[in-house]
Parts: sequence; structure tokens; C-alpha cells
Amino acid sequence: MVSPGELRLIDTLLEDDAFEPDISDDGSVNYSAAADLLDEIDDDPTVVLERFATRGVLADEFVSKVYVCPECTTEGLQYTTVCPACGDPQAIETTVLEHVCGYAGPESEFESEAGYRCPDCEQDLESVDIEKKLRYSCQECTESFDVPDDRLRCRECSSMFPPLETIERVLYRYTLTPEGETWLARQKAARRTAAEALEERRFETEIDTTVDDGGSRRVHVLAEDGLMGERRIVSVHETPDAESVDEFHAFAESVGAHPVVVTTSGTVETDVAKRAEGSELTVLTFDEDGESTLESEYDTTESVGAYRPGLFERLTAALEVPGRNGRQ
Repeated sequence: MVSPGELRLIDTLLEDDAFEPDISDDGSVNYSAAADLLDEIDDDPTVVLERFATRGVLADEFVSKVYVCPECTTEGLQYTTVCPACGDPQAIETTVLEHVCGYAGPESEFESEAGYRCPDCEQDLESVDIEKKLRYSCQECTESFDVPDDRLRCRECSSMFPPLETIERVLYRYTLTPEGETWLARQKAARRTAAEALEERRFETEIDTTVDDGGSRRVHVLAEDGLMGERRIVSVHETPDAESVDEFHAFAESVGAHPVVVTTSGTVETDVAKRAEGSELTVLTFDEDGESTLESEYDTTESVGAYRPGLFERLTAALEVPGRNGRQ
């Protein structure tokens, strides 16, 4: 289901241009502006933003890349080089001398009191007898080489990996698409219509508010009738699936409320429809043709992934459900 926090996050983009990634000095990445809008039960901001981008609600624009340690999942690995022979990071660029006799080594090996002396053939050398070049020298195994191997080092666990063996994470700038604006308007209209329908039935309502009895959680709509001691909570969803509805139903029971699920696609999973056949769950369809209304009919599909509108049996449900303690 689209949580109140997720809807709040998308709604903010009507005023703000985009959600930008924040990259800290240690290389970790977060979307702090998005995180401030989400609730504790919501997924990580990166997961939420990418999910809405996949659905076309948001557009993602490439910003940068970071690399993640495959051992401990720390972000922002540090680039380093290692000796290709032994893998030690003490592969240091140094001046190497090469004598005409064929011996090559660090300049320090050739230094003597008189100037230069070949440590191999022990011949005193003039500068014309040697060739100087920059090469890498390993301080661990004394190997000399022109090009070291690339590695990415984890700041947290100190593990080192070839770049292709790390986890590449692409960072995006997220903006609201025209399709996303249409989607957002429909979800908000469904939420508002549900609140108005309950107000017509004597309930006092609050939108995007917290329910605190027995467990704190934000809901799309909270409706209460203090006189009759009745409570409803509403969840707005495109195509309600059984797993999400069961979790929402369990929460509603924990706070002494009747759960009302509003589908904005007009379709629910078959298992959700079966649950609505009793009096413990109400499922309604938001209809925006003409005047916004809630209807007691909806299509069913075996699974959300198989959803094809217009191919399924019409079912009915009722907004009015038996009140607690036998009251209507």
C-alpha cells in the first residue's frame, strides 16, 4: 500500500524541485530531505524513491556513482593501488635506475659515497651509464613494475577488492513526472473523498494523522464517533494485495478500529475480496468519473502482477459495517 509517508514525500515535490543525494565526507549516501518525510515503518528513502521511479511517478536523473563493500555493505570505498605480484598496498611510485648491465632497482640501491655504484656488477657509474625512470616498487616483496593493480578499500572493515568485485550504486536526482502529478492527484482525491464520506456518516475525521492506541502509526484517514465509540481507519491503495491488507487489518484490530481499504485502480486481489465478504474489512473503489465518489464494486485479480482491468468479476461491498458491541 502507498503509505501516508510515501504520499507525503511525493506531494512535497509539487513545491520542491527534486530530491538530491547527500554524500558525506566518509562516502555514505542518503536522501535526508526524503527521509524527513517518511515514517518509521517506511522503507529506506533510496528504496522508496527508486520504486516510484520504476512506476513512472518519479523521473531519475543520473548524478554519480558510489561503491559499496561486499563484505560489510559500507558505502564510499577509497581508491588505492596494490602490487600485482603480492597484492600489498605498499606499492609506491619511486625513481628507478637501470644500468647498461641490465640491472634495475630503486635509486637508493645505487647511491654511494662517490655518487652511483651498480649493486649488481659493482661498477662505479657516471650519469650517462644509467637511465632514470619512474616505476612502482613494492615495499613488501620488492617487486618493481610500471602499472599497479587497482583496488577499492573499505574504510570500515579494511577489506580491499578489485573495482568490478564491489557493489556499484548509482545515485539519481528524483523529480515528479507529469504522470506522477496525475497519480498523486488521484490518491489525494481518494483520501479526501473517503474522509468526506465518513463525515457524512457522523464521524469526525483527520487526514494523515497518528493513531496511538496500542501502537503508534500514521494512517491516511482516522474517523471516530465518540458518542457511539466507533472508529475507522482508511488505507488508500492502487491495487490492494493480500499481504498488505492483512498487515493493515492486524494493525486496525490492535487499535480497536474497523479497516477501510480504498482502491484507486478499481481492482483488488481475489484473496482481499474474500476477506471483505465478512464484516471485518471494507473495500471500496474510488470513482473519479464526474463527481468523486466511493463505489462498493471492484474487479478482482489473482495477483497484482497479473492485473488487467475489465476482465474480472464484479463484486460488492458496503461502507456501513456492523458497529462494535452490536451497534449500527
